[in-house]
Amino acid sequence: MLPSIPFYMIRHGESVANLGEYASGHIDVELTPRGLEQARNARKIVESLDVKPTLIVHSHLQRARITAEILNENLDIPMVQDPQIAEQNYGDWEGQPWSLSRQPIRDFIDPPNGETHAAFGERVKATITRHVNGNKGPIMIVCHGGVFRALGALYGEKIYGVENCSLHHFEPVVTQAKFPWTIRKF
Repeated sequence: MLPSIPFYMIRHGESVANLGEYASGHIDVELTPRGLEQARNARKIVESLDVKPTLIVHSHLQRARITAEILNENLDIPMVQDPQIAEQNYGDWEGQPWSLSRQPIRDFIDPPNGETHAAFGERVKATITRHVNGNKGPIMIVCHGGVFRALGALYGEKIYGVENCSLHHFEPVVTQAKFPWTIRKF
């Protein structure tokens, strides 16, 4: 299981795939003007935190990378690009309308010629564990909706519909055996 250390997670700003309602997965789509504005608004929230992150870890995909760069404009903290925190590889579903793939993904049906949900979950767990354990202060992970979904699935929880650029603080709660954090959304 993941370490009981607080951390932040934020989904990237709105991408052209979000706007076009198709599964992007590993397709490197750009942010929309609205996505850029969402990142600038989220930056204000991050800058107002009582306990600020000391490191930003972000996916190599530009929608997460650019969101991270905007969030860090005034914080000026170290950033680490890690492709292991990227979205699930949706295989044949990439580029297809969400109307065809959203429900199978939520039902944990493995995408044809893509990354299995089990492999994706293990990748997410290993990557978050490595970065949380390797840093003295709370980290902020700038990632994708699927990373939230995979993290929840590791504990039997369903985390769907995370909004673009919504910041979440994961605070450990020792007494909660099933899902060991309380999640505060900003």
